[in-house]
Order: sequence, then structure tokens, then C-alpha cells
Amino acid sequence: MTVGITGGLPEPIGLLPGSLLLDRDWLSGQVRDTGTFYGCQEPRLSATLWWYSTSAVLIGQSVHELVLLGAGLSLDPAVLRMTARPSGLERVVPGHPLAPGPAAFGRHLDAALAPVIAALGDVGQVTSQSLWAVAADSLATRLLASRAPDPAALAAQVAAACSPLSPTPRFVEVPGRPGAAPSTYVHRVSCCLIYRVPMGKCLSCPRQLPAERRERLEAHAAARAPSPSPSPS
Repeated sequence: MTVGITGGLPEPIGLLPGSLLLDRDWLSGQVRDTGTFYGCQEPRLSATLWWYSTSAVLIGQSVHELVLLGAGLSLDPAVLRMTARPSGLERVVPGHPLAPGPAAFGRHLDAALAPVIAALGDVGQVTSQSLWAVAADSLATRLLASRAPDPAALAAQVAAACSPLSPTPRFVEVPGRPGAAPSTYVHRVSCCLIYRVPMGKCLSCPRQLPAERRERLEAHAAARAPSPSPSPS
């Protein structure tokens, strides 16, 4: 007997309402599950790790649409749908298209993310400023993944219309193999705290000496095969 098949087709994925992102009881469960997943008990650490994963997934498709078509998609918790995993969101189905342009997207980010960040900050005892900084780095990462022609300029336009999104996302170009184009990386301004789990520091973790970070980025760029694809943060 085949399990999970209805009428010869896989069972549909159960999508959760985005309104759960504002539900403090649900968020508390997510933070607790993240702590169990990583083996940590400090709410601030677990909440930050959850948001580090969640924010990139939450804005990913909308950023891709902004780069590809010039207009993002609604991230209003009242309209989006999602699936979750033990350490963050797994998939997000955004809502309707927004007005075109990075400024409209920035204003929407302000309105859509502010209540989510406020609720998570209360649950995890994390400052809004630190969560917005993580969101800024997630935006930068998604702009690279979406192959934005000029990610720095687009990030600056989005951030100009979303004042809490601070510092403005930054990027750094690192020379790769001889004859290859430089690799672009996110110049991270936030810390996801994953080094405390412990799982080591991210490649571009800001909790490194500048020279150490540059050395690690150059080693990573030199090890990559020549490719036009943008590099991860």
C-alpha cells in the first residue's frame, strides 16, 4: 500500500497561515524547537538563529520577483502562506504583486516585517535593531542569489525607503582565480550567533578581524571554479 498518495497523486502540502508569524505562542514554539535543534537553551540565541534562517526564506521569492520583473510580492502575514521546519521557515508563498520599484518594496518591507520583528523580539528577548540587521543581510544575500545587475544600488534604494533596515546592505568584491572575474560577497553587518552553538563562524562573520575575514573570503574565491554565478554570503 502506498502511503501519502491520493488518487494517484501526492497529497498536497499543508500550508500554514502567515498570521502565525504574529502569534507569540506559535513563535515561542518555533524558538523552543530551534533551541532543541541546535542544542541551546538561551531564548535570545535560539530566536536569532530562527530569524537568520527565516528572514532569508521569507523575503526570497519577493526579492527574486523584484529583480526579475521590477516588482516584489506581498509579504503581509495576513496573505502569505508558508511551511516550517525545526529551525525556521522552509517555504513561503507570497501574496499579490506590489507596486513596481525598489522604493515601493522598501516601504512594504517596513510595514510587513515590523510587526513580525516586534513579536519575535518580545518572545526571544532580542532587540529589534539586531533583527533588522539580520534582515538587511538576508536582503543582500537574496539580491546576489537573484543575480541583480547592481545589487548595491538596488539594496540602497530599498533601504532608503525602509528606515529600520539598517545598516544598508553591503557587498565586497574579492579576486578569484587568475583570469576569472572577482567574486561578490555580502559584507555582513549582523551576527547570526551560530558560532555559539557551536558550528564555527560563517565565512563572512563580522566577529572576525578584518584581515582574517578577507583572508577567508580570498581563499574561498580562489577555490571556486570560474563561474558567472554570485557567491554566497
